[in-house]
Amino acid sequence: MQTYTLYGMGSPNVVKVVIALEELGQTYDFVHVNVFQGEQREPWFLALNPNGKVPVLVERSDEGDFSLFESGAIMDWLARRHGAFGGSGDDQQAHVRQWLFFQMANCGPTFGNAIHFSFATKEAPYGQNRFQIEMRKQLKLIEERLAASDYLAGEYSIADMALWPWIRTLEMFFADDLQTPALRRWFAAIEARPAVQAAIARMDTVGPLDKDARKVASPEQLDRYFGRVAWP
Repeated sequence: MQTYTLYGMGSPNVVKVVIALEELGQTYDFVHVNVFQGEQREPWFLALNPNGKVPVLVERSDEGDFSLFESGAIMDWLARRHGAFGGSGDDQQAHVRQWLFFQMANCGPTFGNAIHFSFATKEAPYGQNRFQIEMRKQLKLIEERLAASDYLAGEYSIADMALWPWIRTLEMFFADDLQTPALRRWFAAIEARPAVQAAIARMDTVGPLDKDARKVASPEQLDRYFGRVAWP
């Protein structure tokens, strides 16, 4: 018998895995990792992910534990492990991975940096401009794709699950850039799914833990979390 343990916080990269687990009907335990206090740099966590980042998913079974880090790898593995949301047929699977990798390589880093340079620091106007320009370029591409297709890869898949939490987070900072018809239609359709609603309800219990952890974090700990200084 298999069980899952997901290690994470309330970030979009964790939310996407929660959505996938809920969509697949899997039971899982959620272990909150206090990233503001640096818990992800402790030896026990680095044994799960030597890069010191969430999420990490561990499958536990009678045959032993199997762990994965990197949210895209986790999403792809879950889809193949359970035979759902990864695309029907070889061509469709390739399209799903294409849009999943687009999110991983482009949207995640760009959206995250657009938020960081615009709201987490008062410095580096070059960084603000650079990532906001790239963010809007990617949003235009997404809008064009969704105007031609209900979902990124043609059918609802892990690619949509991966992008949706990032759009949800981006809305808190750049709402005016997200008021395009195809994107709004797509976002609302996914938001209405019972599994997505269950995932958000689950993550609503995690958000306060992140907020409390950030409130008590020292300036030095926050500098490390935001990458302003190196970890010791």
